[in-house]
Amino acid sequence: MTDTDALVETARDTIGKGNSDTDWRIVPTEHAELFAKAAPSLARTLRDSRTIGLAGMYEDLNVKATKARDAFKETVGRADTAVFSTASFGALLLVAGGFHELIGEMGRWLVGAIGVLGVVSSSLATMWLRQVEGGNLAKKWASERAKAEAKRLAYFKTVMEGASEAAFDQLLALEYTRRFLLDNQIDYFRDRGGQHEIAANLALKRSTQSVFIASTFTGIAGLLSVFLPQLAMIAGVGVIASAYAALSVSRTAVNLDRRNADRYRAVEDQLKERRLDLDSFRAKAASGDRKAVQQFFEPVFVILEADHKAFLDDKEKRESAIGGMEQRLDAAKEALRKDSKVNADNVD
Repeated sequence: MTDTDALVETARDTIGKGNSDTDWRIVPTEHAELFAKAAPSLARTLRDSRTIGLAGMYEDLNVKATKARDAFKETVGRADTAVFSTASFGALLLVAGGFHELIGEMGRWLVGAIGVLGVVSSSLATMWLRQVEGGNLAKKWASERAKAEAKRLAYFKTVMEGASEAAFDQLLALEYTRRFLLDNQIDYFRDRGGQHEIAANLALKRSTQSVFIASTFTGIAGLLSVFLPQLAMIAGVGVIASAYAALSVSRTAVNLDRRNADRYRAVEDQLKERRLDLDSFRAKAASGDRKAVQQFFEPVFVILEADHKAFLDDKEKRESAIGGMEQRLDAAKEALRKDSKVNADNVD
């Protein structure tokens, strides 16, 4: 084993392999303690005021981004469920109205209760959609996340810039950034891409099954209505199934599951491709090439920055999905209004 090979192996062993469960956290003080004995020069860089300051800024922005994401997803999720409920209550109102005479006096109360619930759900849907739009929740989430990720990259650039020109120190900076940025981001894009893939496939399965149920009940209702006209109202079950299909499609559209699955896979492949060149740049750094570390990571930063920009651009697609939700709500409100009027006329 040559001296450069030994130097590379020592630096690699000092930093160690990654842990995707914890390495996403940027905690320079903890890392400084971890590497204090084996890599005192790296520990000093990690204790530098700028390094610690950038880590603190990332942590604050990451908390804000997480809260903004949760606020957006929770509010949109409530609105989407309320839109589905409004459409479902409209369908139930139609069904209950069809069997009004068979149910008797209780039918009048049942129809009234369903109508009230439909109005309440439509009002809630309107309120939550206004909160999403008025609070610019999608934009706020995208903006805070982009700021946080920019600070993450600035942190690792500072660690590399803070390394001395000594070959071992350069290798330590390379291995540190390899473990806590490159390897961690490969794991992240692999895992999140897989989650989005599963969610997109599940949404497709649920929506197609719901469409099947909707068409089946509509057909059955048409056949049964020949024998008893009131049975035509069974088609209301098909309306609910259609509404559920729309809900499944809407949720995956807001989360951009298919797009993110494809995008994350592409980023993962790009980062893995770059990692294939790691050993050659390790050898360069060990041989005294002072530019090798930053040259290796320049394309990595470009790839990640491009993904951050794509995330910012995605807010428009989320807003478009929310616009579709508003259209579904308008249609559900109109159906609820018409069904209420029909039931009122029947009662009269």
